[in-house]
Amino acid sequence: MAFVHDPFSMDGPGGSFLMNWGTPGANETVHAYILKNCPRDRVLHTFTFPVKRGVWYYIGAQKWDVKDIFEIWSTLGDKAKEVVTGKLQRRCNRGLSQQEIAEMVQDGRLQQFCIEVSGRLLKDVSRAFAKTSLGYEGGNVTQ
Repeated sequence: MAFVHDPFSMDGPGGSFLMNWGTPGANETVHAYILKNCPRDRVLHTFTFPVKRGVWYYIGAQKWDVKDIFEIWSTLGDKAKEVVTGKLQRRCNRGLSQQEIAEMVQDGRLQQFCIEVSGRLLKDVSRAFAKTSLGYEGGNVTQ
């Protein structure tokens, strides 16, 4: 199982991604942890906790693949960059200003880290888990 607290996410025609920005060392540690601790098929029952909603969501059985995709930062507008740096600032207990965080992303001290998540072929697995482990009896579990 995977529990992702207040993730950055991006959905597009090429896939769905969970993203973050971290130091190269921290990103390598997370990457190694995923490779070492994920099941061989890299399928994890995945839960997310968007802080604005204040509740955990089961997003289904997801295949996790660490991906090196294009740099998102340079494509973001000022408002989106403010949202990203604000969330990163809260994660580091306001130890850095939003401006300092933006500078760290721009100069490479913080680097993007992406995981592609895909549950397209795992809907039956998700439904079975939701029913047997979460007590969910409803219709749609994953879209």
